[in-house]
Amino acid sequence: KLAEEFRAAVPVVTAVESGAPAAAIVEYASRSRIDLIVIGTHGRTGVTRTLLGSVAERVVRTAPCPVLAVPITRPPIAVAPLEVTQPGHCVVCASPSEDLICSTCRARIRGEAVGRKQREERAGRS
Repeated sequence: KLAEEFRAAVPVVTAVESGAPAAAIVEYASRSRIDLIVIGTHGRTGVTRTLLGSVAERVVRTAPCPVLAVPITRPPIAVAPLEVTQPGHCVVCASPSEDLICSTCRARIRGEAVGRKQREERAGRS
């Protein structure tokens, strides 16, 4: 439903894949040269997360592109008015931008990805 609303303003791809969820998402993103993955997260912590794992976390750690993890709230929140998501606005922060994702959000997403990779590399050397 959301994809249909956003498709008028930005290119949106929806796909159905099979397999382990995180691996299937990452493989599809690599194969299809996806620019940005938007994934919902339940926000589980502690024992629940340890036992169930986190698809969103695995995707964030292994994706070939930036990942925007969106917390799922209950009850569902209203979608931003479509005029905010029209061309000329960043889809992440809704500030005026000629690009799909403004330079500030793009820098933050890339910085988070670089920081995560550096932490993983350091952890691997320990």
